[in-house]
Amino acid sequence: MSDYYDHHPRLVLSRPVVLAGELGCGAAAIGHHVSSRSGISFAEVDRLIEHEAGSALARLAFEIGPHGVAARATATLERLVRQPARKIVALGSAWPDERALGLLRDHTHVVHVRRPNAYLLQRLAAEALRSGDWILDGLALPLRSEADLKPLHERRAPLLGEASIVVDAGGRDESRVAGLVLEAFDHLT
Repeated sequence: MSDYYDHHPRLVLSRPVVLAGELGCGAAAIGHHVSSRSGISFAEVDRLIEHEAGSALARLAFEIGPHGVAARATATLERLVRQPARKIVALGSAWPDERALGLLRDHTHVVHVRRPNAYLLQRLAAEALRSGDWILDGLALPLRSEADLKPLHERRAPLLGEASIVVDAGGRDESRVAGLVLEAFDHLT
């Protein structure tokens, strides 16, 4: 599977940028927009895992469990981060295990796309209607209250708490958030 927009970039990064946030924040869609505007190549961890496994992420989670998916996410991230080309990487459902923290801290810029809980619940409810209920991190979709989000927030907090940049996306569409992310790149060293 090739990278998205791997041609002459209009912007050069000093290290890879990892877009991450709570489940439902839209990191992949935002990453596509940032890539198309900047010319920086783009990779989505969820899609790479699916492509390499030849299976949908939901099925893979059922077959190898959440820890197996996390191990694959960590291995995929490690491979992407160590490639010489600087790129934008989106983290979605497949969240890496704690081994990835040091790698991401030392070799990437993490951009935390922060959304309000009400927005996340709405997005997850729409996803459950679209794709059906499936187990994610030991939780069944759809999630119905902010309390249902707490275990997901806790699992993602160590990485998101170390983000180089936090972008408060609010309820903005992904294209507008991509503009905020590109503005934030000015603050990366």
